[in-house]
Order: sequence, then C-alpha cells, then structure tokens
Amino acid sequence: MKLKNAFLTMSGAALLVVSGWAVRYHPPIHAATIDKATSESSRHHKELWVTHQRDSAISILKFPNGAKLDDFSLPAGTQPHIITFHSGAFAYISGMGNGTLSIVDANSRQLVQTLTFGPSLYHQGKVSPDGTVMLVSVVSTQMLNKVAVDEANRSWTKVSSVSFAPLGRKPVCTVFRADSQRAYVSMMPSGIAIVDVPSMTILGTLATDGFLACGMIKPSADADHAVIAASGSGGHIYTLDMTNDTLLDRGTLGAASWHSLNMTRDETVGFGTSPLSDEVVAIDLTTQPVTKLGTILLQPIPGTGNDQPDAMGGGEVIVDGTLPVSLRAAGQVALIDADDLEIKTFIGITSPSPPSTFSTMTCIGCAVHGVTIRPHSDEPRDE
Repeated sequence: MKLKNAFLTMSGAALLVVSGWAVRYHPPIHAATIDKATSESSRHHKELWVTHQRDSAISILKFPNGAKLDDFSLPAGTQPHIITFHSGAFAYISGMGNGTLSIVDANSRQLVQTLTFGPSLYHQGKVSPDGTVMLVSVVSTQMLNKVAVDEANRSWTKVSSVSFAPLGRKPVCTVFRADSQRAYVSMMPSGIAIVDVPSMTILGTLATDGFLACGMIKPSADADHAVIAASGSGGHIYTLDMTNDTLLDRGTLGAASWHSLNMTRDETVGFGTSPLSDEVVAIDLTTQPVTKLGTILLQPIPGTGNDQPDAMGGGEVIVDGTLPVSLRAAGQVALIDADDLEIKTFIGITSPSPPSTFSTMTCIGCAVHGVTIRPHSDEPRDE
C-alpha cells in the first residue's frame, strides 16, 4: 500500500486525505447509547474486551461495530491491564494493581480462579500455542512464571519460574515459537530474552533499541517469525526469526513517542501508537527499511496529550479489517478501518483520566488500556 496523505484536524474531528480522496470518521458515540438489541443480531459475533484499568472493570463490545454487550467488575485494586485468550473459553486478565491473574469464564463473565504472583505490576499472561502452558510476566518481582494450563478441566497450577534479576531486566510480554518449546520475552528497559519453556532457562538475549511493550506480532499461531517494535528512535521495527533466534533490523519511524504495534495478517501494513502526540502511525512493511505512510490523529478530546492512543490488541493480528485502539487518557476506544485508514468512530468507555493522574509506563490510574478480541472456541483461533 502506497499512500499520499495529509491529515487535517478540526474541532472534535479528523479528516484523512489519501491520493485525492477523503474520508471522515463517523461522529463519536458512547457504548451505553448503542441499542443493546443490535448485539444479539448474530449468534457468533466476535467480542472486544476492554480493560478499565483505573476502575478495575471490564467492558465487552460487539466487534467490529462497537455495540455494547456487557460490563463486569473485578476486585477493587486489580487495575486490569491486558487480557489474553487461548481457545476463547477463558479470559486471562493481568492485575497491575494487585499482582493477580484473574481467570474469567468468558461466557458467564464469572471469576473462576485468582492466582497471585506478586504485590503488583503483573503485566501479561500468555498461553502457549499448544494450550498447555502460560507464561506470566511480573515487573515488580522481575520474575517470569510458568503455569500449567488445562482449560478442559478448568485447572491452572503454578509450576516454576525464572528470575530476570541477573540480567538487570524486568519481563514484560511473551510470544511463543510455533512448537511452544521456546518463548521470546520483551524486557524493561530494553531487549528480548530467549527462554527454553520446558526447563524455564534463559538461553540468551537479543539487544533492541529501547523498550518493547506487547508489540510482538506473529501473522499466525504456526508462524516462526514475528514483527516487533521497540520504543527507540520513535519506533524501531525488527523481524524476529524464531528458527535462528536472530533479529533483522527493519528501520526506524521517528514518531513523537511509541508504545504498541499491530499489523495486517498479510504483513503488508503495520500500525504503531504514539501516545504523547495522540497519533497512530501507519507503516508500509513491504519495504526495507520500512516506510512511514502517515499518521492518524485521534483527538476526541481536544488538546495534545489528552487522549493518548495506547494498546491495539492482545498480541494478535488485525481481525476483520478493523483496528481497535485504546485511548488511555480519554477513556475511549477508537475503531479504525485498517484497509482504508478511515476512523470509524470513537466509543466512550469510561470517564477520562487527565495525563497528570496516571503512570505512562505502567498505566496505573489510566482510564482504559487493554483492547483484545475474543476468539470463539468453535472458530479458528487468531494468535
């Protein structure tokens, strides 16, 4: 995709001009104002799960249209950060506030089990492609924890762990090799650890230009490579080769700031969030080095830094051509047409968190953070 583009902003609106034609996003809506009956129109609709980190709650929207389906609360102080799924039967919710893994029955929305891994800053739990193991990253303890998973029997058991303290690093997010035997764990303040999953041994590290959030995206569960993005140089793109444990440098983007990455399944177009400039950066992944196609300004609340686009999924590629983007300060979710780069709408989730009231590193106190599409157990799983 090659785009000639310019982005013009008006009060509460954005206009995208691409190769001589223009599209305008639909007016902002609030999830509570959408007729809930529309959510029942399809028995096998997809769901978008959104974390209210500040308020320890979850909203569930119909995807990709954004109609409200459900809300539920977690124990006070949980501060849910990221939601991941495996089969889609259970949601795995990381508690940045209290260091817990909340396991929720995704159909009943009921809390099934809680596992505690530290006092706080449990960042992400990721289930292996074969569904037998989960790796849990805890920033506060510098530990990567292994959990035995048996969804069919509703069983989750702590098994072992490995410390990142000898590396002087903190584990953040995990992506698995297709055979589930090796994991690649991003670290603070930089780098990737290569972990042998059966023995929970750190085999080595790969250097990166800055911090990687959960922007390590595989095109499919059986792929043995991932496109990743580090925060240095305003977004530094690499391809992670899981066969040879190497990184291919794909170049830098020069964004004002950087947090997350996502991409289309065919790996042609990527998207990155620049929270401090309220932008999503569109990236041509077919070139070497990668090429910045343009930026999409997300400002339902006027004023730079009052919106702060952040997460763009739970570690899976873009689904149904729609990119969800959490606006951690605005308390909203943006839905973007990933093919046409049209902003479909902004959906109000909760009240805003002014920028001075939350941590930009951990999102403690932010209005919303995680946006994850739930796969259904009777459909192919997106990884």
